[in-house]
Amino acid sequence: MTNPDFKFSALTERLSGPRSRAWDVTDRAVAMERAGRNIIHLGVGDPDFDTPRSIIDAATACMGNHRTHYAPVPGETDLRQEIAQLYSRQTGQDFDFGQVVIFPGAQAALFATMLCLSGPGDEVILLEPFYATYEGVACGGGADFITVPLSADTGYDLDVDKIANAVSDRTRVILANSPGNPTGTVFSRERWIELAELCRKKDIWLISDEVYSDLIFEGEHFSPLSIPEARQNVVAISSVSKSHAMTGWRLGWAIGPRALANHLDTLSQSMVFGVSQFTQDAVTQALREPPVELEKIKRTTQARRDALCGSLEQVEGLVVHKPAGGMFVMVDVSGTGCDGEEFANGLLDHSGVAVVPGSAFGDSAKNFVRIGYLTDSADLIKAADRINDFVSSFNSSG
Repeated sequence: MTNPDFKFSALTERLSGPRSRAWDVTDRAVAMERAGRNIIHLGVGDPDFDTPRSIIDAATACMGNHRTHYAPVPGETDLRQEIAQLYSRQTGQDFDFGQVVIFPGAQAALFATMLCLSGPGDEVILLEPFYATYEGVACGGGADFITVPLSADTGYDLDVDKIANAVSDRTRVILANSPGNPTGTVFSRERWIELAELCRKKDIWLISDEVYSDLIFEGEHFSPLSIPEARQNVVAISSVSKSHAMTGWRLGWAIGPRALANHLDTLSQSMVFGVSQFTQDAVTQALREPPVELEKIKRTTQARRDALCGSLEQVEGLVVHKPAGGMFVMVDVSGTGCDGEEFANGLLDHSGVAVVPGSAFGDSAKNFVRIGYLTDSADLIKAADRINDFVSSFNSSG
């Protein structure tokens, strides 16, 4: 019997770029752990914080009250109002709930936003190192992407002149992320204003990924939505995944011009048709609570960063780029004679520590690994000791 060569759409190829293999080391680590190996997971950004009990109680109460039906496609009005008020307070600008659309996670919000802003023939500029999914996000709708590498020597700060040189007549979107994943860099107000002005002059959309904005240890968060002149072409993407320890709840949002929100609403009808009522109610509760739990998560995360970076800085051959925010540190491993992929796979096999190769975040980061401070400080110091043993094994084997 002949096996016909059934075809797949071009979308599958656009989503299958090099960055689609970003989690290969993590997948191997999970398989090794299931086989009985002791693994310290410092790869996927899912820290060991539990969702605060008050939020869980709110969700279970809502389920008990039969809040288990379809929600409005763009989101429950109460939650959208809460988010609009949050951004109004943070930016000093006026937002209303009609500018907010709810999605099952910031990833879905980002993908939907990019589909509404770019397509075949367009170009999207990514600032490298960039989060691993950005490549698929940029290419999903048929646009091409180009990268502007930011230098580790300058702390991965925004280089607006370099970005301007990459702009062409086809440039439709610039996607920026602060605090950065994987770098942890916090862009300054001045750099954001320069970038927003460039986008305004060139009729380019600016997407600001602000998922880590509540985890800043040096500097302060500045959203380009704060710039009155930029309100017509700036979109912010965020969620409660990191700020409220709600990674598995899968709720995020896009906030921007009302015309875009209308398009996102229409797209969501065809893609997800809304997010569960009880999840939205729980997030509404989370955003209304005093920031006690948020501050606890932030303080603990900063302490973990300091413990991990302090230990890694003692390992010969590693260059640690201490982040100003987020939950990851970029480490240059070229001094060991390995590139990031060799280092990450060797470290997992030798020492049972899972990290992510820098190549997952762009070619310019191929000699780096991303290490998450995702567990308690004792385990992070233990992981650093294992990393030191791994690096030391190069000398002993030589």
